[in-house]
Amino acid sequence: MRDIDLIERPGKGWAPWKYDGDGEARIEKVWWAARALHFAKLNVSCWFDGSDLVGIAHWGYRGEKWTMKNKPADWQPLPEEYRLERERVQQEATARYRAESAARFLAATASRQEANGAESRPEL
Repeated sequence: MRDIDLIERPGKGWAPWKYDGDGEARIEKVWWAARALHFAKLNVSCWFDGSDLVGIAHWGYRGEKWTMKNKPADWQPLPEEYRLERERVQQEATARYRAESAARFLAATASRQEANGAESRPEL
């Protein structure tokens, strides 16, 4: 795939440019098997379903806008059990990130206190 394929607006068979704050969520509702790849040098995020490009989001200096490929005629929504499993995995990842962040914060605070001599102060 060439860079020009990622930065130009796709033609026929694609939803028009829109951005109302939930472009990423909308792409993932329709193309639930798609995975995102982010191209920082192009200020573009692309969603691929297998090897097919199904969504493009432009960000950064170009302004926020996105487009996605139209639904296929035989489109089916994500089965409920898979949706629930994805939500559970996302919640676990969020909880793990928060726990790791709290641990890093406590470790950094403890090292700053030791550097400032908080351990050596006499108790009153």
